[in-house]
Amino acid sequence: MTFPEKAKRAAILDAAMKLFSQYGYRRTSIDDIAHEAEIAKGTVYLSFKSKEEIFRALCESLIERTEAAVKLARDTSGPIDERLVAMLEAKFGFLFETVYRSAHAAELMDSKNRLSADLFAQSGRRYMKVLRETIGQAIRAGEIEPSRMQLDADDLAEMLVAAAHGIERNATSPARYHRRLREIVRVIVAGLSAPRVAAQT
Repeated sequence: MTFPEKAKRAAILDAAMKLFSQYGYRRTSIDDIAHEAEIAKGTVYLSFKSKEEIFRALCESLIERTEAAVKLARDTSGPIDERLVAMLEAKFGFLFETVYRSAHAAELMDSKNRLSADLFAQSGRRYMKVLRETIGQAIRAGEIEPSRMQLDADDLAEMLVAAAHGIERNATSPARYHRRLREIVRVIVAGLSAPRVAAQT
């Protein structure tokens, strides 16, 4: 794919994101996307066969962006609570902010949407794998001991994801969501941290 082709494709996806967020998938036409991208309708069809293909490509783009941010968060240095917050923010914080800005944006991230359910299901499995591996590394490093509560890496990963979803209901702003997410992770990690051995006198 040449640079002009990539640029046109990017312009189409940017236009689609804006219009889908503002008006929803059904109310947005190929004509609307072409007009917003300032290109001819025929040019859109050179890159995408249909509006459905544009939608899926946009979902793939959002997923790629999220997964890149998750891996970056995973690879940063710092204590486990900070890394977990960063990983949850990279996925759930980003999705919350995107949906908060527009109710129609939820269509793009809806794991039950027939156009994108498979994409988000696969991404969700990859995310859980990375989260479990990160938690497993922290356990082996002695940062946390979930086994004291009869929990393992799988349990803790599921707990964190459930918490990230749960606080969406009462979060009245992105700032409140981010604050609650940090608080929950810190409380969970503090409760599972390896007990300190008292120094012998």
